[in-house]
Amino acid sequence: MNKRIETLKTLPLFSDLSDDDVLRLSAHTHMRNVRRGEFLFMHGDDIKNFKILLRGTIQIFRETPDGHEVTSDILISGDCINAEEVIARQVTHITNARVVDDAQVLEVPIAWMREHLKNFNTLAPRLLQGLAERLHDAQMEAEHRSTMSATQMVACYLQGLCVLYNFDPAGFDLPYSKTLIASRLRMELATFSRTLRKLKEVGIDIQGNRVSFTNLNKAGHFVCDNCSIEGDCPTHQILMSPGPPP
Repeated sequence: MNKRIETLKTLPLFSDLSDDDVLRLSAHTHMRNVRRGEFLFMHGDDIKNFKILLRGTIQIFRETPDGHEVTSDILISGDCINAEEVIARQVTHITNARVVDDAQVLEVPIAWMREHLKNFNTLAPRLLQGLAERLHDAQMEAEHRSTMSATQMVACYLQGLCVLYNFDPAGFDLPYSKTLIASRLRMELATFSRTLRKLKEVGIDIQGNRVSFTNLNKAGHFVCDNCSIEGDCPTHQILMSPGPPP
C-alpha cells in the first residue's frame, strides 16, 4: 500500500490531491507488469480499468481494413493511457495498446473512477487539461501534414524526441524502432528511410539508430519557419535557447 501511495504522489495527474484523497484512491488501485510485445488491450475489448503508464513504452494504434497499423500515439512513463474513455464513458476500447518496452501500469476500476471522479476536486480538470493538450497536438499534426514536407515532419519529430527525453542534441539513440516511428508519422518505412538520408543537408546526421544535430540552428529554421506556433512551441524554445537543454 505504501508503495502505491508514493507512486500516486509522483504522478502529475494526482499531484494536487490531498493525502486523504491519495489514500482513498490507492485502496482501489493495483499495479500490473506487462512484457514487451503483449497487448494491454485490443480494439473491441471491454473497458475495465483507467490506466496510467508507470514505466516503459506503449504503442496506441488502429488497424486499417487491409491490415496496416496506424499509430496514433507512443506513450511513456507518466502518460494516461485511456483518459478519454473515462470522460466519454465508452464501453469498449476503440484502439489497440501494445507494449513496446516492458511496462508497469497503474490501474483503477473504470466504474469506480467514473462514479467518484466528482469527489476529487482537481482530478476532472487535470483529465480535461490532458485531453485538451492531446487535441492541440492532433491539430498541429494535421497542420504539419498539409504544410510540411516529409523531411520537415521527420526533423520536427526528432526535435521533439530530443526534448521529451532530455537527450543531448549532439548525439542520441532513437528510443523506438524506425518501423514504429514511421507508423507514428504515417509514412511507409521506405519513405521514412529515404527521408532520413535527406536530413544531413539540414543539419541532422543519422547513422543507424544514432541521431546527431550537427547544426541545431539550421535544423530549427528548416522546420520551425514553416510552423504557425513557432514562437509558442516549447520544443523550439528549449532547443533554440542558449546552452544545452535542461
